[in-house]
Amino acid sequence: MSTFAVLVLVNFLAMQPKQTEVQAQPTTSDLTVNQSTVMPLGSPRPHHVALSVPNFEETLQWYQDKLGFKVTLRRDLTQLSTQQAFLELNGFRLEIFARQNSARAQPPPATVPDDLLVQGYKHIALAVDDLDAVPAELKRRGVRFLWEPTVDEALQLKLCFIKDNNGNLIELVQELN
Repeated sequence: MSTFAVLVLVNFLAMQPKQTEVQAQPTTSDLTVNQSTVMPLGSPRPHHVALSVPNFEETLQWYQDKLGFKVTLRRDLTQLSTQQAFLELNGFRLEIFARQNSARAQPPPATVPDDLLVQGYKHIALAVDDLDAVPAELKRRGVRFLWEPTVDEALQLKLCFIKDNNGNLIELVQELN
């Protein structure tokens, strides 16, 4: 591992939050609930993450070639001068928009810690089975790694970060427990 990579890892680990005990919030089964009370969101579950990109076709191709997503829908939203597509991978949906004259609010981060300087959504995280095997295949496909695989003992995760063709961060995680 290079000196630079070691320094980045040491700095990242130094930024890890101290473990503090968090009191569990009561669940609906812990509460006496009036029969007429309905949870406003029912049982919410993830549906999709959306990205606005400057290069529609290139981005669709990148997610298909590099990560194995499949396009499930694509259309022109002519009233918005926008192209839209949904891609899917193992039940995870990604919505891609490309609108004429759109602009990025911030430049893509140069490093993972730099990304934390900008508020808002940070990254997409995809769970993988074997983070020892995945990087070699992604590098073979030309994927740029921003953070090589490392273990976060507190979270019991092995993780790394890659960038898509537009500089958006994607975290790959393997649960270790």
